[in-house]
Amino acid sequence: MEPVDIVLTKDTFEVLASETRLDILKILSTRRMTVTELADTLDLAKSTVHHHLQRLADAGLVAAGDDGRAWVYYALTPEGRGLLQPHDGTRIRIILAAGLASLVGGVCAVVAFLTTPIREGPVPPRLGGGGLPVPAGPPVELLVAGIALAVIGGILVAYACTRWRNRRATEDFCAGEEVT
Repeated sequence: MEPVDIVLTKDTFEVLASETRLDILKILSTRRMTVTELADTLDLAKSTVHHHLQRLADAGLVAAGDDGRAWVYYALTPEGRGLLQPHDGTRIRIILAAGLASLVGGVCAVVAFLTTPIREGPVPPRLGGGGLPVPAGPPVELLVAGIALAVIGGILVAYACTRWRNRRATEDFCAGEEVT
């Protein structure tokens, strides 16, 4: 998704001046919710929450829609999400790049450990009698570091993919529904 230009007008500032509406925006940034879920979370009456949602929807920050069932779910619009998380896409890309780099580095370290030849038999003495002894096989630290990097990379990639998928689901939900 391209960055959304947010135009802050006097009306938008009036809508954002309410602490309750800011709380609703923050809660909806995690997932879409019904009026009942929001009322329970905020410990407010459903009518109060509905009024605040109506103001947010009029400002274009929240969209209401149903998923074919009896419940109406509210979610942030791209403008609402852009207001709360202006560079969320950039963060996801950075996390994904770091995860992929870590994963590739870990796999390379494990492959290097597994493909290093192991010496059979004793190491012949060096001429002159000095120098460092030659290790008999690959260092175990290489395997440990490779596994650690691969696990960290896998976790970061999974996290970035989950964030991306959740963001896409919210965008698809908002794009398919009309703001009420």
